[in-house]
Amino acid sequence: MNYTSPFLRRFVGAIGLLLVCSLTLAAQAVDIIRGRVLGTDAQPISNVLVTATTLGGNVSRSSRTDKNGRYTISFPGGEGDYWVTFAAVGLAPRRYQVMRTADQEILIADARMAPATVTLDAVQVSGRAAASRSDTVSDVSGTEKTLDDATAGFLNVDQLGDLAAMASAIPGVQLLLGADGGADAFSVFGLGGDQNNTQLNGLNFGDAALPRDANVMTSLSTSPYDVSRGGFSGGQLQVRTRSGSNFIRRGLSGNLITPQMQWLDQTGLATGQQFTNMSLGGSASGPIKADRAFFNSSFQYDRRLQDLQTLLSESSLGFETAGVAADSVARLLNILGAGNVPITVGGYSPERIRTTATMLNSFDYVQPNSNRGNTFAITLSGNYSGTAPVGGGG
Repeated sequence: MNYTSPFLRRFVGAIGLLLVCSLTLAAQAVDIIRGRVLGTDAQPISNVLVTATTLGGNVSRSSRTDKNGRYTISFPGGEGDYWVTFAAVGLAPRRYQVMRTADQEILIADARMAPATVTLDAVQVSGRAAASRSDTVSDVSGTEKTLDDATAGFLNVDQLGDLAAMASAIPGVQLLLGADGGADAFSVFGLGGDQNNTQLNGLNFGDAALPRDANVMTSLSTSPYDVSRGGFSGGQLQVRTRSGSNFIRRGLSGNLITPQMQWLDQTGLATGQQFTNMSLGGSASGPIKADRAFFNSSFQYDRRLQDLQTLLSESSLGFETAGVAADSVARLLNILGAGNVPITVGGYSPERIRTTATMLNSFDYVQPNSNRGNTFAITLSGNYSGTAPVGGGG
């Protein structure tokens, strides 16, 4: 016979009720926060840091969104009331409150994030202006080589002032000769002369020569990668005129080459390689008005005389050197004479005369009592070249 007292039955019922209540409370003690983060274009945003913080206990848990912009945060023993914060690089942060209003199993916290707009404070940049154009430092690539007096010592006297010859005096730069054997262009890294660029005071310069007495600074950059200057292949030759000063400077130079100063073999004499060259140059600089206006001028005048080789004046050795048979020349002259074709012209000079003249002038004006140190400059360059009797000047 089984007999259970009323007290025992009540005790067992109370224990069962406590177990049921404990399971119910344990099931309700975990809060799950889910959501999705989208941009202003309704596209999901990944890798957004989502942080949920309880209001009562100030306990935080974090998660990051996946490629679909979704995230999940679970809070064991949650309070049902949270601050949810969204943060990502380049996006404006979001923060709002999520609270359980009923018996929801999952708390939904979606967000839309917009690009962050950052307004910087005003920035003022100040610096000392250059006192003159000679203070401008150019090459950011570090390959610029200056042509100084030591480098110019490798040049011939008649090459002073020739920009191509001056550039070739720098190690690693090759001189390209023209059809007449003179300096025509220079080559950097094996590139042609058309890849080079020449600038005078920062502007493109088309002349090939300057007066040898010009008071200038010359440098060559073999890798001019500065976008403010242009020219990304070949070499960039920079010529900068120096400003005058309150000191007066004068200079004069001359060069004379005569046939008596040249030693040639019989072939050179037969082909008329001897010549006479006269050159006169000078420079002057100083103040136009003390401490305000200055000038810097230079010039060069050259004249070269050389025997003009023709079929009438050439010798048999000269014909042989040129690869022409003397009897063929004689036969041509006989044919022209038989046809009454004149082979001489009256007043025609037997000499070939080449005349060149170059000049370079710069004028600088400095503003008095200027806080910015402004300097205004005008540069004038010109040249003349003429050949007689077979060519004109230009």
